[in-house]
Amino acid sequence: MSSPNTSPERNQQDEVVAEIMIAAPPERIFQALTDSAQVPKWWGQKGVYRCTKFEADLRIGGKWRSSGIDGQGQNFEVSGSYLEIDPPRLLVSTWMATWTGDVQTTVCWQLTSVAGGTLVKLTHSGLSAHPELAQSYRGWPRMLGWLQALMERDETVEDRTAASWS
Repeated sequence: MSSPNTSPERNQQDEVVAEIMIAAPPERIFQALTDSAQVPKWWGQKGVYRCTKFEADLRIGGKWRSSGIDGQGQNFEVSGSYLEIDPPRLLVSTWMATWTGDVQTTVCWQLTSVAGGTLVKLTHSGLSAHPELAQSYRGWPRMLGWLQALMERDETVEDRTAASWS
């Protein structure tokens, strides 16, 4: 199992980059990123935050929305619109989260087929106008690990313990 990595290089604090190698084909990972039944299975951990509902209109301009519960039991929502879709290689969308107010940023998922699986690269950009937000998105490597756990071990939010993901 490879560990998620964050790139030490940030484009003048405009973006957060995280990568992970997942032993699954790009098609399977793309489906896990966009399917309303699968996203709540892997996105989160009890006591941290967890997605409880995901909706997506998978087309350019289509809307997506994730809602859930944070570590303090408060509701949250993340939503956006799809900007680019090239299954199973690329998924780009806007990103607005209730915990960051009305700030809109961009999230890009790049899936590259490699020997033994897929290199998943996530780039969250548009942060330079709001440098304090980069800190609120330091959890991307953990999130990639949750996706990897579903793909490689069929581990879901329900299976995950706080001790296994510190």
